[in-house]
Amino acid sequence: MAPPDDLRIGCLLPSATAICVSLGLEEYIVGVTHECTALSNHNQNQRKQNKVQVLTKDGLNVTSQGDIHKAISSAPAPSCAAIPGKEIPSFYPILQDRLELARPNVIFTQDLCAVCAPTATDVQKIVKDGEPAIISLQPTTLQEVADSFVTVAKACGIEDRGIAYRKQWWSDLEQLKLTILETRIENKPSPRLFILEWLDPPFDSGHWTYQMMDFACVEMANTNKDDKLQNDFKAHAIQWEDVYKTKPDLILVGCCGFDLDRNYQDTKSHADKFAPLLQAGTAIFACNGNEYIANPGTSLLQGVAILAQCAYHDQPQVLDAIRALNIIPPDTGFKPVPFDTHELHDAKDNNQDDKSKNSASLAIAKTSLGVGDIEDLVSENEGFAKVHEEACREGKQMYTDPESGYSVFTELAHKERGFCCGSGCRHCPYSHENVKNKEKRIQQPAIMYRQSESADLFSWKENAEVKVLFDSGGKDSFLTIRALAKSYRKDKPFGLVLLTTFDATSRNIAHQNIPIDDVVRQAKHLDITLLGIPHHRASGETYISKITRGLEVIQKNLPRPDSKITTMVFGDLHLEHIKDWRENTFKNAGYQMEYPLWKADYSELLNDLEKSQVPCFITGSTNVQVKVGTEFTRFFYQEVVAAKLDGFGENGEFHSLAKVWEVPRATALGVQQ
Repeated sequence: MAPPDDLRIGCLLPSATAICVSLGLEEYIVGVTHECTALSNHNQNQRKQNKVQVLTKDGLNVTSQGDIHKAISSAPAPSCAAIPGKEIPSFYPILQDRLELARPNVIFTQDLCAVCAPTATDVQKIVKDGEPAIISLQPTTLQEVADSFVTVAKACGIEDRGIAYRKQWWSDLEQLKLTILETRIENKPSPRLFILEWLDPPFDSGHWTYQMMDFACVEMANTNKDDKLQNDFKAHAIQWEDVYKTKPDLILVGCCGFDLDRNYQDTKSHADKFAPLLQAGTAIFACNGNEYIANPGTSLLQGVAILAQCAYHDQPQVLDAIRALNIIPPDTGFKPVPFDTHELHDAKDNNQDDKSKNSASLAIAKTSLGVGDIEDLVSENEGFAKVHEEACREGKQMYTDPESGYSVFTELAHKERGFCCGSGCRHCPYSHENVKNKEKRIQQPAIMYRQSESADLFSWKENAEVKVLFDSGGKDSFLTIRALAKSYRKDKPFGLVLLTTFDATSRNIAHQNIPIDDVVRQAKHLDITLLGIPHHRASGETYISKITRGLEVIQKNLPRPDSKITTMVFGDLHLEHIKDWRENTFKNAGYQMEYPLWKADYSELLNDLEKSQVPCFITGSTNVQVKVGTEFTRFFYQEVVAAKLDGFGENGEFHSLAKVWEVPRATALGVQQ
C-alpha cells in the first residue's frame, strides 16, 4: 500500500515528524515546527517541488529555566495538560503565511500540552472547515504512543505499514527488557531512578516515563508515586526536599525541550541542589530530554535504552548486551555529570544560609542487599535517638530535638511521673498503655489491639509458645495467617501476635500505602493481638533496634509467666535475597524463622484466597499497567502475568489490602471450612 500522490503532510509537533520519517513518509512532509530535528539526517529533496516550511516560532523571549517557568506560569490560563478543544494561548504560535505556502492536506497536532506545541484548537482557528484534515495525537502511555504510529499511517493511506511498525517497535521494547533481565546481576534490587523534567523549579516525570522505567528494569523513585499512578500521569512541580526523600540511586535530568548539552550545563549550574544527592552516593546523568524523554514518538525506544544504560552503568555485561541490540542512538543521548570539589564547595557556600538542610540533606542508609524502607531514612546528623540516649545517661529530664529545636521530655522524666499520661509522648516507657486513640498518637512500640479473653484461635493466654508475624495488611500476610490457622489446628497450638511497622508522621504503612487504622481493623475483626511500631524518619535509630524494642513490649505483655516468643513469621513467597537478609539480620536473636508461603504454588494461593472470600484491593503500584483500586482476582492475576509481571507482585510491582472485615471471621480464617 502506497500513500496517495497528492499527500502533503504538516507536522506541528516533532514526534509526528519522527513518526512520518520512520514510516517512510519524509518526502511527503511539507511543514514542520521550528524545533523539529527528525529531517536533518534524511533526504530533504521532496517529491515534485515541495519545500519544507517551518510553521511555528518560539513565543518565549527568555532562556533560563526559572524565567521560562515564570513566563509560562504568568501567562493567561497556562496549562501543561490542555483539555481537548479548550482555547489556551500557545507559546509556539503558528505562522499562518508559512502554513498557506505549505498547503498541507493532513496536519498532525496534539492536545496534550499547550506549552509544548500548538493544539488542534490553534489550527482550527486559521484553516478552512473541512480542509486540511486535522489529526490530534495525545498519547499518555507507551501503548498509546505505539498506537499513534498506526493513527499517522492510517491518515496517510498506509495503515498496514503502521501496524507492522508498531509490532516491531513494541517487540524491540520487550526484547530490550528481556535482555536486561537476563544479563543483570541476580538477586540485586533494581536501581531506583528519579527523572527530572525541569530543574527550576524541579518537576518530576509523567505520562509514559513510568512505563519506560518498567521496560528499563528500574524502580521509579518518584515522590508520592502510588498517588500519581492512581490519580494522574502528569509531571508536577515539587520541592528539592521531595527529591532527596525518595532515596534515588540515580538521577536523570531530561528537561523538556532541551538537548543533551543544555541539560548537562543546567545540571552543572544547579550544583547546590545536587550536592545532598552526591553526598548520599546518588549518580547524576543528563540526557537529550527533548528527543528521548518528552516527545511521544519512535525515539522513546532509544530513551528506554538510555534509562537502562544509566541505571546499569556499573554492570558492563548489561551494557554490552544492550549495545548488541543495535538500538542505541548514534549520538549516545546521555552522559554522566561529574562535579569537582570546587563546584561542591561553592555550592555549599552559596547554600550556607539555607537552614532547611535538616530536611534537604538526607543520608541514605542501606544494607548491602539494598533492603531499604522508610525506617532507613535518617537526617544528616545522628538523629534524636542518640541525643536522647546521652541526655538520659546524664540524668537530664529534657533535651533539644536536633531537627525542630523543640524541648522534649526524656524517658527519665516520664518514669519519674510514674505512669502513662495518655498523650502519646515520644519517649513513653509505658508502651502508651493509657493512650486512647493509639492509631493516631503512639510514638513508641505499643499493643494496638489486645486479643479477647474468649479467643478460640491463636490464644496467647492458653499457649506458652508465641509466634510473631510481620504483617503488612496485604494479601500475602493474610494468606500467611490462614496458613498459620491450618497449622494451629493440624499440628500444635500456639499464640500469635501481629507486628506492623508504620510511619510516625503519615501513619501509613510504607509501600502498602494504607493507614495503620486498616490493619487495626483487620486485627480486631480476626481477634488477633497487634503490636504497632511507629518509625520516626529522623530518629537515627536502626531498624533492628526498633524491632527489638517491639518484641520486648510483646514479651512484657504476654499474659502467662511461662510464655515466650519462639518464632518470627514472614509472608515471603520466593525472593531469596530478602529471605537471606532476614536470616542474617535476626540470626543472633534466638528465634526460629518460619515462612509458611515459601515457594508455594501461585495457583494454590489463588485457590485459598478465593476460598476465604476476602476481597483484596491494590493500594500501591510501581507499574503503569497495574491500577490502584483494582481488585486482586484470578482475572487480574492472569492479566498481570500476561504483562510479564509477577502475578503476586513479589518483586514490588504492586501492594494490596485484604478487607477481612467484609466476610465473617470464621470464613476469613478458614476455621469452619
